[in-house]
Amino acid sequence: MANSKPLLGYWKIRGLGQPVRFLLAYLDVDFDEKFYELTPELTSDNWLADKEKLGLDFPNLPYFFDGSTKITETRAILKHLSRTRKPELLGKTEIASKIDMVDNFLYDLYYIEFAGMIYGYTEELATTYKETAAVKLGRLSSLMKDNEWITGKDITYVDFFVYECLYHFIKFDSSCLDKFPNLKGLMTRFENLPEIKKYINSPKFLEGPIYLATAKYQL
Repeated sequence: MANSKPLLGYWKIRGLGQPVRFLLAYLDVDFDEKFYELTPELTSDNWLADKEKLGLDFPNLPYFFDGSTKITETRAILKHLSRTRKPELLGKTEIASKIDMVDNFLYDLYYIEFAGMIYGYTEELATTYKETAAVKLGRLSSLMKDNEWITGKDITYVDFFVYECLYHFIKFDSSCLDKFPNLKGLMTRFENLPEIKKYINSPKFLEGPIYLATAKYQL
């Protein structure tokens, strides 16, 4: 039997689950969450116990159950929610390619450069990341220009991913956006969206931790 409410499964951290939580809040979707936590021995026994029993094509966290639909991967979930609840969040045809570029560009910076540095932290990795981020955030800022949102005047699903990535970046390096006021402005506008502000001030909001306890650098 399908769940009566959508279900989001993820670690009990912000991580890659937070953009999905924000979008669910923005869309006013009543959903349940299943949190997975590492044991004191830093194993993932509870997730491994579920992993092959959930009927997922590509078992991973986060996962999302929506009626008969079972889906994994953050960006796929964001697109699914947009497609099924508010298609305009996918963007108009003329900017769809830009949205796709931002999506993939930022994922590389976040997942490969940033998260890799956080989990395997060394001063050398941190220096390399900061050099990379300075260039790539500059490119993101240049693409945004004086838009309200990253690809134009209308918010799209990728802005939810953009916000959370930028949040992580400034938690690590508080000055990283000092040269990019348009990116700072996007964060402020996002936090002031009525639905987002309501969620942030609700008991359901997960402020932290940002990463698992296995990360060598804790934010």
